[in-house]
Amino acid sequence: MKRLSVLAALGLLTMTPGVASSSSVAAPWQLERSDVLTIKSPDGHAYRVLVAWPEGEPPAGGWPLLWMLDGEDNFPIAATTARRRARAGARSGIGPGLIVAIDSGPLARRVFDYTPAAPGYVIPAGAPASGLPTGGADAFLRFIEQQVRPQIVARWKIDASRQTLMGHSFGGLLALHALAKGAPFSRYVAVSPSFWFGNGLVAREVEAMTPASGKRLVATARAARPRATSKVTGWQPFSRPMASMRSSGCCRGIVMDRR
Repeated sequence: MKRLSVLAALGLLTMTPGVASSSSVAAPWQLERSDVLTIKSPDGHAYRVLVAWPEGEPPAGGWPLLWMLDGEDNFPIAATTARRRARAGARSGIGPGLIVAIDSGPLARRVFDYTPAAPGYVIPAGAPASGLPTGGADAFLRFIEQQVRPQIVARWKIDASRQTLMGHSFGGLLALHALAKGAPFSRYVAVSPSFWFGNGLVAREVEAMTPASGKRLVATARAARPRATSKVTGWQPFSRPMASMRSSGCCRGIVMDRR
């Protein structure tokens, strides 16, 4: 009954005098001070790169930069939230900065780009992205460094010492892999990283890394076991690999948060 009431209300709205129903008069929502770049990787894949920048001139050292994975999902909320927090000034502790969000594209491309090489490993049946090819993480990180970054620094003044890489799920896995491999970011945010991939491969990478001074890691996850990974071999609660990484001594100078 409730659904019928909603449908009836929508029907009345479309018949209201003075309300145009033609899509030709629609004005799409736009974000001021933003641009969309198309950048090709060495293998010919075209990525959309979404960029938002603050008002005014950059500080002497350049803008801090947030690199966001899954850009098509995260760019609008990241850009508008960052601007709102920056307007609050000292109350929020967040200043203005540049946001660069790279679209992940089709699922198969996302899974390939965001997962490191794991020789002999195949995502098992019942797990997210089962059957899709993996192992393109290093090539994707080189694409960011060699193809995307030069175009960004050519247009905007960037503070090379204040760059954050942020990703969720497989994107969080990629952020941790980038940390372990010494990628040129100063901050890493891994939201619900897919530790189960490769039977804990990336957790072991981070444990084995050389201690990284001056870098910060924020890793977050929900407490409950994700339903989608209930059949995944090697799945373990978020706290276990994080505790192991902390006790290994790999992360001196890195702050790991569980929120």
